[in-house]
Amino acid sequence: MPEINRFNYVESNKDWSKFVDAVSHNTGKVYGKLWVANLRTNRKRVKRCGWAAEDLLDTQIGKTAVLLGASPTIRKQVEQLKELQKDPNFLFLGISSNFKFLCDNGIKPKYIFIADADPALVEWFKGYENETEGVTLISNLCAHPKVLDMWKGDVKYLALYTAIPELDKDMKKWYKPVNGCGYVFPALCSQYNTAVAFAYLVFGCRILIFVGNELGFADKEVAYYVDRKDKKDAWERKPHIDIYGNVAYTNYMLFSLKMALEDFLGKLQGWFFNATEAGIFGVSARYGNLPWIQQFKLDMAVKQAKHIMKYGIPLTLDSVTEDIYGKKESSCKKESYKEITIKGGDCFVRL
Repeated sequence: MPEINRFNYVESNKDWSKFVDAVSHNTGKVYGKLWVANLRTNRKRVKRCGWAAEDLLDTQIGKTAVLLGASPTIRKQVEQLKELQKDPNFLFLGISSNFKFLCDNGIKPKYIFIADADPALVEWFKGYENETEGVTLISNLCAHPKVLDMWKGDVKYLALYTAIPELDKDMKKWYKPVNGCGYVFPALCSQYNTAVAFAYLVFGCRILIFVGNELGFADKEVAYYVDRKDKKDAWERKPHIDIYGNVAYTNYMLFSLKMALEDFLGKLQGWFFNATEAGIFGVSARYGNLPWIQQFKLDMAVKQAKHIMKYGIPLTLDSVTEDIYGKKESSCKKESYKEITIKGGDCFVRL
């Protein structure tokens, strides 16, 4: 098996290159005019509600972020998640596409991310307006105004990198300084991936647990979302190794999301636990398991996170048998920050 460099994962991968810009450009061909229209309309909202990257900066240092996706396996973890949400040390972040499912199953995230400009997303929240109370929406500037009008909880805005020069230029001009700091935020191809980046870069969480993020299908008939059919179900699927070494399937869109998120995490310091318990996230046909993304059952990921938050080190046989308790301070609670530039976007990374 070839050697892998976590800091050069995508750049050195012969199967993939320049995927972030390519995905943004392809999406822009469909939604470009709508993005501009929504960008103009939402200008007054930002002045009233504020910037997410500015108002929420470093507000969750020392906590573990639980990133809630919308893939089918999350259904098996509902009872565990309902119990876990009672622990204030675990921060639940959801996305617009799973909001109904979470509400229907007694799970209420503290934050929901939305990045899509399509007015069709109104259907995802229709009848659930009252459920938005007490939940903060972190919204892309280009989100559709009709969706934003439905939200009864707090709303904070985020300027995302689009890879479309004209649009990025207008955004920086109309919303100066964007994000309150003058930097646009890396989109990483999806709202789930953006939520991951936000949890790390803005909230300051150094422990991330991924749930419902399969990025693939167990077979050629499984649906894309946990609770509904979708047009993406009909897209062509190709075989890919899953986290157990079995044959699964994915499509080009999901594969791009996988590569973007894996590459991003490979450049960061922290503890990243994939507790999806299925799918292809964190495993490569070329390299095998990616060493910076640990594969755990949800209960073990939670145990690891609790141990790190308390002692600053992962749970190992040595940490159980050696007399170290009370002698280690958690590195999650003490951070030294510096600004560096992440490739593919203009946003600073706090390490």
